[in-house]
Amino acid sequence: MELAFKHLAVRMWASLMLGGLTALVILPLLASTFGPGLMIGPAFFFILIFYWLLGIVFATIGRRRLNRLSDEATVWARAGMAREARQALARAEATLNSYYFSPFSRKAPATQLLAQLARFQLSQSHSEPSSDAVIATYLRHFPRDREAAIKWLERILKGRSTTRQSYDIAADISANHAEDMTIQRMLAQFYLVQGCCDFAALKTFRQLVDSQDSLPDELLSHMTDLFLAEQRADNLALEVYLRAHEQGRTDSRLLEGIAACCYLVHSTPLMMPLLEKAESILSDTEPTKRQEMALRFSPEIAEGKTFSSRSKKRMSGLFIGPLLYKALAGTFLTIGNVFSAILAGAGHVKTMLLSSQVRTAIKWTVMGLFSVGVGWLAVSTGLHLAQNLSPVEKKAPDPVVTPVSDPFTLQVAAYLKEDDARSHVDQLKKQGLDAYWTRDKGNNRTWFKVRISHYKTKDEARSMGETLKNRHLISDYYVANYKRPEGP
Repeated sequence: MELAFKHLAVRMWASLMLGGLTALVILPLLASTFGPGLMIGPAFFFILIFYWLLGIVFATIGRRRLNRLSDEATVWARAGMAREARQALARAEATLNSYYFSPFSRKAPATQLLAQLARFQLSQSHSEPSSDAVIATYLRHFPRDREAAIKWLERILKGRSTTRQSYDIAADISANHAEDMTIQRMLAQFYLVQGCCDFAALKTFRQLVDSQDSLPDELLSHMTDLFLAEQRADNLALEVYLRAHEQGRTDSRLLEGIAACCYLVHSTPLMMPLLEKAESILSDTEPTKRQEMALRFSPEIAEGKTFSSRSKKRMSGLFIGPLLYKALAGTFLTIGNVFSAILAGAGHVKTMLLSSQVRTAIKWTVMGLFSVGVGWLAVSTGLHLAQNLSPVEKKAPDPVVTPVSDPFTLQVAAYLKEDDARSHVDQLKKQGLDAYWTRDKGNNRTWFKVRISHYKTKDEARSMGETLKNRHLISDYYVANYKRPEGP
């Protein structure tokens, strides 16, 4: 907004000055012929003509200067002189943020400069913390750039600090490079290092497991450790556990995970071969001991109950174990960080208000508002003189909300945190699904359930659920009664 006001202020002042001088020279010659009452039209015409011409002139000067600085930065970078290249890029960025460009003419050169800045920062072995924001912005707009994506992942895997934005960029890269197993392996390493097991991470793990390429032993081992630590007992976890067992891993924790999967994984034609393999691994274990192993791995498994009897408490492969302590600890840590940020930000408010950048922004904003006011006053005066009254628009009737009559829906996940449910819903919406979440209070805890669309019959809902599973958009599902969503 500051840049738009800056451009508008300079352009309008110059237009008023040049158009006014032109009008003072030409209009007296025309007044004797047409009369002074008709001179307001030509005056507005001169101002508009200069406003249009100045836009072209400013944009041309800005583009030429920007191209010159961009070429200069390229020459310095190829010569290995990073400091000079960085200075040239800084001057190019200052040119882009000057009054030369309007919001419309700024988009193309801004994209070009952003790409050059990102590639320059990615080529540097030692980068500044501010460079991460440039690279992140570029990858958010151009996630299909394979070279930039790999460079960014290499930097992250070398120990660069991550933020919430890093996970969003990783999800965009995963969606745009679904068939690139090199990038998918790097993304899996990123999620494993971060101990992340959300929807985007599980989608990456699933693509690696389903790919024709062999899964590296080290990557499979880390994935198994993560799933065991998270107490996962779903379709994907069962496949990972069985592959780890095939590699010779026979520790008790792995066998407990396989036993829990035998209780919790829904028997479908696709999963029957894996379940039979799991049963063969546990064939020498007595049923009572096998049940004890499953209970140790997943305490929520009630004795004698199967998946269908407890499907309302745990949905699909996205099981949240009884980690109440970790949830509370994370909540208190978040609250503490918020208060710390408020206290730290309050100390910088005065300094920020007194900085030169803020004063410059205020100055240009005031000039822009004043110029807009002058222009509005001139236009309103012209409209008043022309007696052009605008017609009164009729207010459109309020839209009628049609109630949903379909009684069934697909439930695909359940979380203890609202943010996790919102993140899952956002990922499903990016795939074009009508996803939403609802709140359901249970015994001493509140579940945030992720659901998809609404259906007239259970058969219709099951058919859609199987279609989404085959497309690997969900891991599993449960047909539930429809409830009006509480969130988008």
